[in-house]
Amino acid sequence: MQKKRITIFTGPFGSGKTEVAVNYALKLNRHQPNIGLVDLDIVNPYFRSRELIPLLGKHGIELVSTQPGLEMADLPALSPRIFSLLQNKSRQVIFDVGGDPVGAKTLGRFQPYFTDNNYDLWLVLNPYRPGYSDPAKIARLAGEIENASRLKITGLVDNANMGKLTNRQLRAEGSLIVDAAARLLNVPVVLTTFTEDDFFLHEQEEEKSIYLKLFMLPPWEVI
Repeated sequence: MQKKRITIFTGPFGSGKTEVAVNYALKLNRHQPNIGLVDLDIVNPYFRSRELIPLLGKHGIELVSTQPGLEMADLPALSPRIFSLLQNKSRQVIFDVGGDPVGAKTLGRFQPYFTDNNYDLWLVLNPYRPGYSDPAKIARLAGEIENASRLKITGLVDNANMGKLTNRQLRAEGSLIVDAAARLLNVPVVLTTFTEDDFFLHEQEEEKSIYLKLFMLPPWEVI
């Protein structure tokens, strides 16, 4: 996996971007410790990576979001520790960012730290979520995110799934939509996700696939 120092995951609600960001951080950490994960999802109050601070801390991953004491507040009171992560060039930094123009706009605060050769902005897509089965609409969303963030999307993450209903056919049909959106945007599909049941995805190149351990389960699925 060709890594830039800063990797930004964004995506519409329900795309699974937080699961991808967390699992990507854990994957990188196995080979290159000293990972920082920044939770910039200030719009969506559900399924935030900040809820996993104890788990990530056990793996030595520093998660930074809001000011101490405001972790669960829906306020853009972002911690100055984010700047410390970005200023330390020995750190790999991963961003989990809201996938709409409002969420993407928060990246503007850190614009001086993003240069063409040190960041990737990856759009996480699940075409089975309502409103995102049309590659042209995905391309329009990408343009809105780029305009709001003043950054260029450099790749798409194929997270096509229907939860426990996912099978080989649904996975393949969803991937066709993501591939079509990638062609419209002239960017590669950089990652394809799989879970324990997606045995057929193990045939993907290891560098371009990522196993998702599902952490952000809804309350009714938590035992």
